Amino acid sequence: MLRDLPVPFARIENTFDDVDAMAASPIAWNQHYEQIGRGRFQGRLTQFVFDQFQFARVSYSLGVLQRGCAPDDAWAFGLPLSAQGSLHVRRRPVAQGELIAATSQDDVGFATTGSADIIVAVLPAQAIEHWMHVRRGADDFNVHLPSPRWHVPTEELSRRTHALSALLEELATHAEMELRGAAPQLQERIFQIILGMIPSAEIIEPLHNRARIARQLLAILNERLDDPPTITDLCVAVSAKERTLHLSCMEAFGWSPMALMTDLRLNATRRALLRPDGATSVTSVAERYSFTHLGRFSNIYRRKFGELPSVTLLRARAC
Repeated sequence: MLRDLPVPFARIENTFDDVDAMAASPIAWNQHYEQIGRGRFQGRLTQFVFDQFQFARVSYSLGVLQRGCAPDDAWAFGLPLSAQGSLHVRRRPVAQGELIAATSQDDVGFATTGSADIIVAVLPAQAIEHWMHVRRGADDFNVHLPSPRWHVPTEELSRRTHALSALLEELATHAEMELRGAAPQLQERIFQIILGMIPSAEIIEPLHNRARIARQLLAILNERLDDPPTITDLCVAVSAKERTLHLSCMEAFGWSPMALMTDLRLNATRRALLRPDGATSVTSVAERYSFTHLGRFSNIYRRKFGELPSVTLLRARAC
């Protein structure tokens, strides 16, 4: 857990014309800004703070030197959406395709020479270590050492950065209670996008073991139609790393674990709608199988079955 968070959930959306006010605004950070570009400063911060992680977008209109530390027992990751001029971290230029990372032990030492727009995620060190062990097989990954410099293909980094940006925009449309309830799934998505860039150290299981993993996977997915597990949950449950889990599912069923899980849950909703009782509604059925966004549920249901869920229910009641 990130220490010193005053509330289990908070949202900040603000603009600033003073560099010191912006530096003081993020929750649970200890930092100081210096304006190193010419002109009038304009900044914007959108920050979502949960009790296990933070997710934010920060932009500056001109050059800034940022000093200070990430929240306690956490790593901060930065993915630039855009930057005019150059970026620097701890007295070294940021190369193309570099994932910016800093631990709570690091001085962030981040500098921009021009305007910048950056996605920031703050993730607990213990959860990173667990994720890397379970998903990547990286037993020697030490979150207490200074953060490494990871390099990934520029197009891949850009794709994942824009995926995080779209996710942040999506969060802005949700009410606080929805965000609180979706926190575990949200954290898993952020971990997948950011830590998913780190290569795997795994050795693939032989074919007969992959068949066993696929059988276990299908049983778990059917047992948890109303409480869909994360990929991390599945890796732990079947004692396999992510790459083996994915390959086992693709070989056995032709679908990725997430796609298969979604299809099984959609099939369950259709069965419930085709056999309604007096209390059955589209909303109640969607919620029963953990489809939290009703509009998105209706769209994917229609793509799969060729009709809206409301039409399925009306037709069933008419029989």
